[in-house]
Amino acid sequence: MSLTIRKATLDDAPLLLRVVDMASHGLLPTLWAKMAPSGLDGAAVGEALVTAEDGDFSYRNGFIAEQDGAKTGGLIGYRLPTTPKPIGPDVPEVFVGIEELAHLVPGHWYINFMAVVPNGRGHGVGTALLREAEKQARESGSPGLALIVAATNENAIRVYQRAGYAERERRPFDLSDFGEAPTEAILMTKDLV
Repeated sequence: MSLTIRKATLDDAPLLLRVVDMASHGLLPTLWAKMAPSGLDGAAVGEALVTAEDGDFSYRNGFIAEQDGAKTGGLIGYRLPTTPKPIGPDVPEVFVGIEELAHLVPGHWYINFMAVVPNGRGHGVGTALLREAEKQARESGSPGLALIVAATNENAIRVYQRAGYAERERRPFDLSDFGEAPTEAILMTKDLV
């Protein structure tokens, strides 16, 4: 099978929304639905974020994996600022710990979301996306890579460990408002030498 990784385009927004949904286990679409202004639903909020020209969810920060012409996964990532902005009052309480963790790795290339569609799993797609992230980090001059994963996502943690990521820090991650048991958010990093 031929596997390629390429920059996302605006046409890839539906897949990137699916990546966010899969990577967050439905948490963000549920939160977007709660935050949606009158007359909009959560899907419209997510679409606006992904199709925006800038911002953490923008397609401009996306990379798409394709196998034999089929889109099999994606990643949204970017270099974190070297001077983090203070955590504002508009950050939902559930994400405060995640923001705190991200502040521990200024200047790192941050994998915000990554997921492989079910029929693409087991074919090296995740590994290829992580290699692309490392390439982007090196090209940007970042000191390393960082990502945050829920402690309950043991499969993802193993994938990241095999790729050279190590746990650096944890924060509480209370998902009880979303029907999930409270857990911890784990910051994992990989230094570039």
